[in-house]
Amino acid sequence: MATLRDIRNRILGIKNIEKITSALKMVSSIKVRKAQRLAENARPFFNKTEKMLGEIVYSTDTPYENPLLISKEQSKIKNIIVFIIAGDKGLCGSFNTNLFRTVDNYLTKSFVEKYPNAKPILILIGNKTVEYYSKHKHNFEILKCFNNAFQPLKYDIVTECYNLILDKFINNEADQVEIFYNRFINSMKQEPTYSQLLPLKINIEKLDNKSNLSQKQYTNNYIFEPSKKETADYLVNQYLRLNLWSALLESNASEHSARLAAMDKATQNANDLIKELELQFNNARQNAITTEMLEIISGADSLKNK
Repeated sequence: MATLRDIRNRILGIKNIEKITSALKMVSSIKVRKAQRLAENARPFFNKTEKMLGEIVYSTDTPYENPLLISKEQSKIKNIIVFIIAGDKGLCGSFNTNLFRTVDNYLTKSFVEKYPNAKPILILIGNKTVEYYSKHKHNFEILKCFNNAFQPLKYDIVTECYNLILDKFINNEADQVEIFYNRFINSMKQEPTYSQLLPLKINIEKLDNKSNLSQKQYTNNYIFEPSKKETADYLVNQYLRLNLWSALLESNASEHSARLAAMDKATQNANDLIKELELQFNNARQNAITTEMLEIISGADSLKNK
């Protein structure tokens, strides 16, 4: 049975932990607001760029050709670059493990079935991603690692990744580029998400009344300077960068949101445990006092009998 000193020491230890989790909760609450605002503000710009590019690419008067839009047959795909974006730190619940579980299931099952002749080449972003896929024996080729990617998050990483995958794709060293990250849904939910970066797949569902508009009606909405092809080429490259940047922003917001929820839950659990231990301490102290009183009374009675 635990002594009063043991219970008191446990209470002090848990109070120290509660102070730490409460402080982390306050820090995360500040960071998550900024990260959430950046992620949500980027979505309209990304969606508008995608819509504009789709209208130009699929509705131009002359066929538009770009090597970044050309897909290969599945049987001819040999190398696929896979971005995996997770957090730099822990203490964020199942944020990292859920993503790693999704990626592992994909690489060991779906990937093998869909691309039997291909091999995955990983680009790892985030300390936890690098740690997980470096220590675990997955036998996957690692092309590039980005440690401390979110401390702080800068656009430089997008430029470096863009130049890397563009060079590999243009030189036929990579046939496809995919990305896994956690999409920010709300403060309580983050969803592991898959997306294909290259060859680019534009979501034509976002085009307004696409089935009712002719090519001429589409292109008349824009005045091109210097030309349609140069404009489309620029938008294709910009769209690829935006895909990468959007995934990083979503993952960053998701990480801080998951950490806020985890620290809030940890603080609540610590407070509940402190209350339970204090009750246990009071009961033990009461029992000790009662035992001492009984011993005193018993001693006094024995002296009277003598």
